[in-house]
This record gives sequence, C-alpha cells and structure tokens, in this order.
Amino acid sequence: MEYLYVLVVLLLVLGIADLVVGISNDAVNFLYSAIGSRVAKFKAIYLIAGAGLIIGTIFSGGMMEVARKSIFYPENLYLSQLLILFLAVMITDIILVDLFNTFGFPTSTTIAIVFELLGGALALGLIIIGGDNPDKLNISHLINTQRVFLILTGIVISIVLAFISGSTIQFLARLVFTFRYKERFRFLFSLAGAISLTSILFLLLKKDIWLADFIYKLLHIGADFNLIIILSLFFAITFSLFIVLALIFKVDIPKIVVLCGTFALALSFAANDLVNFIGVPLAALEGFVSFKQSGVSDSSQFLMNIWEGGVLNTKLFATNWYNCIYIFAGIIMVVTMFYSKKARTVMNTELYLGRQDAGYENFEPSAMSRLMVRAFLLAYKGIISKAPKKMVARFSNRYKRYDDNRYSESEEIIYFDTVRGSVNLVVSSILITIGTYFKFPLSTTFVVFMVAMGTSLSDQAWGRDSAVYRISGVLSVLGGWFITASVGFVGAFIITVFIWWAEIYAIIILVMMLCLIIYQTNKIHKKARLQRKAIKAAYKRQVNNDIENLVDSGSERIRKHIIETLKIYILAIQGFVDENTRQLKETCEKAKYLEKVSRSIKEELFESFSGSKNSTFDSGHYFIQAIDYLGELSQTLRRIADPVFTHVENQHKGLSPSQKEDALFLLEEVAGFFNYLIHIEKEQRFNAVPEMIEKQEVLLDIIEDLRRKQLKRIMVGVGKTKSSMLLLECYAESKNLVLYTINLLKSHRDFYQERAK
Repeated sequence: MEYLYVLVVLLLVLGIADLVVGISNDAVNFLYSAIGSRVAKFKAIYLIAGAGLIIGTIFSGGMMEVARKSIFYPENLYLSQLLILFLAVMITDIILVDLFNTFGFPTSTTIAIVFELLGGALALGLIIIGGDNPDKLNISHLINTQRVFLILTGIVISIVLAFISGSTIQFLARLVFTFRYKERFRFLFSLAGAISLTSILFLLLKKDIWLADFIYKLLHIGADFNLIIILSLFFAITFSLFIVLALIFKVDIPKIVVLCGTFALALSFAANDLVNFIGVPLAALEGFVSFKQSGVSDSSQFLMNIWEGGVLNTKLFATNWYNCIYIFAGIIMVVTMFYSKKARTVMNTELYLGRQDAGYENFEPSAMSRLMVRAFLLAYKGIISKAPKKMVARFSNRYKRYDDNRYSESEEIIYFDTVRGSVNLVVSSILITIGTYFKFPLSTTFVVFMVAMGTSLSDQAWGRDSAVYRISGVLSVLGGWFITASVGFVGAFIITVFIWWAEIYAIIILVMMLCLIIYQTNKIHKKARLQRKAIKAAYKRQVNNDIENLVDSGSERIRKHIIETLKIYILAIQGFVDENTRQLKETCEKAKYLEKVSRSIKEELFESFSGSKNSTFDSGHYFIQAIDYLGELSQTLRRIADPVFTHVENQHKGLSPSQKEDALFLLEEVAGFFNYLIHIEKEQRFNAVPEMIEKQEVLLDIIEDLRRKQLKRIMVGVGKTKSSMLLLECYAESKNLVLYTINLLKSHRDFYQERAK
C-alpha cells in the first residue's frame, strides 16, 4: 500500500513538472501574435493571456477523457498496471518536451501524449499477453486503435486546414486593408472586429463547458433561436463600441482584436491542452481514490472499469475540489509563462520564422527548401506571365508597404503588423474551439504554427532573401513533430518495460536520470541563451543611423573579435598537439558562434549604413570593409577547428614530436603577432601599421619555412600520415589568418584617416 502511495504522489509531482515544461513549449501558441505585433507591453499581454488560461482550465474537464480511455481500454487493466503505464508516460513526456524547449523548437504536446500513451499501452499489452493472461486478452482488447486513428486524422486535417485557412484569410485581409491602413478603414476595421469577437463568443457558447450552461440558465435561453438574438445583440454593441472608439478616440481596432483574441486563444488552449499535462496524473488520482473507496486490498486485483463518459462519479471529484485542481494548474502555467526563459526561446524561433523583414536567420537552407522555393518561383513567374497586367498591378499595389521603421515606441522590434496578428488569433481560436467542441484533442501547436506560417506566406514575409531559410525552418519544425511521435512512442515503450521488470529500482533510477537531464538541459540552455543575447544586439534599433555613432561600439567589437580569434586559434592548435577531443569540440562551438556574431555585426552595420547621410560614404565603406575581414577571420578559424576536431575524434594518428614542436613554435609567433596588433588597435596607433606589415612579412616567412620543412619530411618518407596533411592545411589557414588581420587593421586605419579629412 505504501508503494502505491509513492507512485500516486510521484505522478502528481511529475504532473506539476509537466505543467512547467509543457507551458514553456506551448505559451508561444497564444502569445505569438500579441508579442509579434507589439500591441501592448509584455506584462499586459501576459496578464490577459493568464486570465484566459485560468478561466480555460475550468472548462477542460471534457478533454480529460483522452488520458483516461481514448487510447486504451482501462476496463481490461488493473490499477497497478495502469500506474506503471502512467509513470512511464510522464517521465518520457517531461524529458522529451524539455529537450525541445532547450533547443527552442515548438513541438506538439498533444502528439507527444498520444504516442506516449500508445507506446506504453502497447508495451503493457505485450507483457500481459505474453504472461499468464487468464482473461485471454489480445491487443484489440487493450488499445483503442479506432480512437487513435480518429485523433491522428483530426490532427492531420487540422494541419492542412490551418495552413489553408490562415493563408486564404490573410490574403483577403491584406487585399482589403493593405499595409497602408494607418488612419484608414475605421468602419471596415470596426465591422471586422465585431464579426471576429462575435464568432469567438459563438464558439465558446457552443462548447460543452460550464460557461455555456451557466449563461443559458442565467438568461433562460435555449441553444438555438434565442442564441441568435443574443449574438446579434452582442455584435451590435461591439460594432457600435468599435465605431465610437475608432472615429472619436482614434483607437487602433486591430489592437483590441489581438488582445481579445489572445485571451480567447489562451482560454481555448487551456480547455483543449490541459489534458496533455495533468490528464495522466489526474487519471491516476481518480483510480487511486476509487480503489480506496472500493474496499479491495490489492491494487493488482482492482480493474479500472470506473469511468463512464470520461467522468468519475466519486465523492471527491463530484465536489469543487476538481475545479480547485484545475485552477491550481492554471496558476502554475501563468507563473511559468511569466518566468520561463525556455518559453521565450521557443517563442523567438517562431517569431523569427514569421517576421515580415529579412535579417539574421536561425536555420540553414536545405536541399528541400531550395527545391521548393525554385518550384514556387517558376510557378509564380508562369502565373504572372499569363495573368492580365492590370490585375497584377492592382494586386501589387495592395501589397505596397510603408517605408517607416520596424520599431515600436519602446524601441522593440515589430515582427508583423496588427492585421496579421488579428488574423492569426481569430483563425486559430476558431479552429481550436471547433476541435474542442467536437472532442478532438487538436494540437494547438499544429494549428497556431500552421496558421502563422500560412499568414506569413500570404503576407509575402518570405521574400527571396529569406524564403529558403524560413522554409527550412518550417520543415525542421515539422520534422521535429515526427521525432516527437517516434521518440515518445519508443521512449514510453522502453520505460514501461523497464519499470515492469525492475519495479521500485527502476523508478529510483528513472527519477534520478530525469533530474540529471533537466539539470544538464538547463545548463545548455543558459549557455545558448547568453550567446543568442549577444547576437540579438544586432537587431536593436540604433539611436542614430549616422555612421559616426557606430565608431566607438564598432571599434570595441573589432577589438573583442580579434581577441576571441586569438583565443580560438590557441585552443585549436594546442588541442591538435595534445589530441584533446573535449577542448577541440569546445573550439568548434566557439568558432561557429564567432561566425554568427560576425554575420550579425555586418548586417547591423549595413542596416545603419543604409540610413546614414551621403557624406559618410567615403569613410563608412572602409568600416564595412573592416567588418568583412572579421567574417573572413571567423571562416578561417572554422576551416582550422572543424577538420582538426574530426581528425582527433576519429582517433587518427597524432603529430610526431618534431611536428608538435613546429606547431607550438608557430602558435607562439602568431600569438605574439596578434597581441601586438591588439595593442596597436586599442590605442589607435595607426602610424605603426608599416611596422606591423614588416612583422607580417617575417611571420609569413616563418610559416613558409615550416611548410617546406613539412614537405621535406613527406618527401623522404617521414610523416606520411593524415596528420601531416592536416598540419599543412593549418599552416595555410594560419597564413590567411595573418593576412586578413593586417587587411582589417588597414581598413580600420583608412576609416579613421578619411574621417579626419
């Protein structure tokens, strides 16, 4: 009995942990549009979404059936068996979703829970069938394959429907309102806003939730004819209010729609997806309460034929305690939403994929993304060539944009406007609410993400400069969903078998492993977050776009970049000599990060340079040239670090003693050269550039002598190894490193000299 208590308590604790990791991944679903369009301050947006979450949790009772009996037939399982299944599912879910959070990937918690339940149920079923099996059960008696197929079908349909709906509605909205809607279309915005809010209210009232029943009883109305009157009255009041706000007070109606939509989407999310986080622990608690009330002494003899229609009719859960549990879950989600750094990481991934402007891209292009963009461009050119020119010109005119900046009054980036934000929220809310009404546990991540990507496509946010990167990102997210399903299924299967076999020892090991994984992922995320924070500076607004204001900050960045280049070079060569795999792996990560930073600095300076005065051109282009050499330095480091790490990791033969001596000698000379150059650059002693050029020539001669020495070794039959060829490559790249550094110093000198004229 004590062992049973431990399992139930552990499941409840895991339920709280799953709430934290789950909302960290899913918060983007209802915060995306409001934060992306910057309709209000972050705190105000979070408070509105938090209210929706807490209210929505009370309405989620009908969806709990998914965890209780939608995937398997509990009436053929005993409580002890079901607790093992539930524990395996919760451990798998927390690990899986937390890993996605760590790397900033939005995944589907619905897909995760469905496939985890399916994998665990299959493992349990095979164990039961392979054992004594006195009831002569088979898999069809244990797994509800028809319901699983129905859930997956609903999710697949929702993906296609969400993308088509989002792109179609956004296309129509943009044709009507254009990008130049400021101070215009007040009547149309009021009408569209009233229709949007009325639609959301209608779907909320049609839900099988306590709110609808309460309103029907309060107003003594039926669900048909009288409901039409109520909705018509609500539409009239809303439309009149919007007209007054728009015409008299000049209020931006789409902002109101976005905020209301944020509340509605948060409510729909909580009502639909709370089951993903606490459905399994609550089902375990229900089973435990029923077992205690039954008087049966052995949980392995207590069949779980206790649910009818998904609701347990016991004294505990017939009271308001159930609602208290839901509200407590809502509070945990709200607190997590405010303070979770991983939630912001996931949000940034989706914001970057949907932002209106090009810039630094998180994803590298893939062969599939290139193929899709190429095919789309060919199809687009074919359609344009055959379409009437007047129609093409008219459509193009509707998509003309303002030339204003992309920043709000608080100098925060606006990723897209409130028109797109309104469409994202309204379409997503309606689709999710329809799914809840028909008892389909739709993936809110699927729906919201695909709606957002559909509206981005229709809004021409994926231009030719960014399309391959954005599509590659979308494909990566979609691939992540398939990984979620596969890993969730296999993970729950394996853990279920492990717990069945090792019992309490398995539970202890798994809990310790879970804590260790969460600790490690937090460390990884913290490190990555600090790197992203440094890169993100490249997209903040400059106080003045004059190139003169970039001098101090740009010079500091150049100096830091040179210092970091020297550090990475030392780590790479020393790691090669010592055959230190761990050090070389860290070197590769640092080199890759430095390359990202150099790209972001260059893009920032180009953006500022494009808005600067013509008078700054003569000096400014030297500064841009200097930044170009920073990029070359970073790429050179990658060409040294990556092959060296691969060589050592593959356990190839290392350097000979004489080769090590040469490599360390070169390292000492290069370090001395860089240190002196950093000193000159810091003090801006550009009159010492000729002296540095002389030192460069000496160092290049040293590198050439070392290269010839190595070639002679190879010719006489000494050093015919992979390490010898790799050492020659290091010499060549070291030469490039020295050349690029001097060129950088020259460009920086020319900038100051031109500026002084």
